[in-house]
Amino acid sequence: MTDQASFESSVVARILRRAGDIEHDRDAENDPRIIAEASLIAAAEEVGMSVDAVRHSIAVERLGPLPETRRGDRLVGPARVHVDAELPAKANEALARVDSWLVDGHHLRRDVLQSGHGEWSKRSGVVGVTVRTIRGATGEGKLGDSQRIDATARETGSGSSVVRVTVDRTTHRRIAGGGASVAAAGGVAGVVLAVVAAPPIALVALPISMLVGAAMTSAGRRQARETEREIQRMLNAVTAGAGPTRLSVDVVRRVTGRATAAGSKALLAPQRDDAALARSRVRRA
Repeated sequence: MTDQASFESSVVARILRRAGDIEHDRDAENDPRIIAEASLIAAAEEVGMSVDAVRHSIAVERLGPLPETRRGDRLVGPARVHVDAELPAKANEALARVDSWLVDGHHLRRDVLQSGHGEWSKRSGVVGVTVRTIRGATGEGKLGDSQRIDATARETGSGSSVVRVTVDRTTHRRIAGGGASVAAAGGVAGVVLAVVAAPPIALVALPISMLVGAAMTSAGRRQARETEREIQRMLNAVTAGAGPTRLSVDVVRRVTGRATAAGSKALLAPQRDDAALARSRVRRA
């Protein structure tokens, strides 16, 4: 036996009115289960839900399904790491800001940038490797080693947009998983040989192999967590309206401890003064 809820007359009137609006919005040629967005928002508002929260939820739904989970995700981390964030900008503007960070801050190659969607990939060649090395030495540009990054944006209808940035780390995941498998297989083979040759050695071979495999899977999970944090860090900067630091300024700031480009100018000023003093001495002579 199920409990039946009781409603006041005013609540019944609201429910019937809402049902009538939903029924009116349905098209006979379409799936009768479809409900118009306006009716859904109105219904949520009537029951006291936040309209902004509902709009946000609808925008997230329009981003599409989340990346599928795979076997082994708990061991070496997911193959596709994603982060969702609501940005105070229209969809195209939000994507343009993300593009600025990925191209100028993480030195990725822009492959696609169109309405509501963008794709970036890892730069190849000597220049790509050199730039990633220099930027990595400063502790920045950590997403530059990603094989592929996708971003999708959908507007909420209230002046903001929801953005999903997804990093494909399939290669890193395969390396971590493959390395762990090789270590495990090598450990088993080592134990078999050790048992035949010298039984006491078998007590050492398997634990070492297990430690190596565990270290590699742990590294894979750590890399996935660091990727997620780096995406979140970038989106936080976009939300705050901060732009990526240019590489030359970043290098000066890291090496000299100066906070801004003004520090590099101050650093070069004494050199100019010394040169001027030298020229003055030549004229006097």
